[in-house]
Amino acid sequence: MNSFCEGERAADLLMGIFNAVGDGQHLLTASARTPDGPMSAMAHIKNRADETEIDAEEANRLLSVLTMTAGQGVGALVVRTRTGEAASRVIGWHLGDGAAAPVSRGALFDAYCTDPVTGEPIPPEPGVEYADAPPVRV
Repeated sequence: MNSFCEGERAADLLMGIFNAVGDGQHLLTASARTPDGPMSAMAHIKNRADETEIDAEEANRLLSVLTMTAGQGVGALVVRTRTGEAASRVIGWHLGDGAAAPVSRGALFDAYCTDPVTGEPIPPEPGVEYADAPPVRV
């Protein structure tokens, strides 16, 4: 597959993510494992009806990571959505081959509520709800 096709697939995937997360203020964090090493990027977005606001630089960095997962890498994308003054919802997807597979709330809870060094459980952040990710339509 050529890089142009991978870039198009990444852009389609990003639009699918924007649609899947719905209205609100979101923080997207994408990571990829590639043959050249790990990559990551973050972007703040605001979704309203049929309009998405995103900083162009953040969007380009995010697209670079998604392009790597569309081609030769695998990765993940986690979205934290503000749901109140001190509350948020976290959802996520596994990324690869230009597709996003939803991660369950249990898998997210395990990932965020386990000490990476000891493997012991740690309490979740106050006000954070882990939720099942919706499917992404590309």
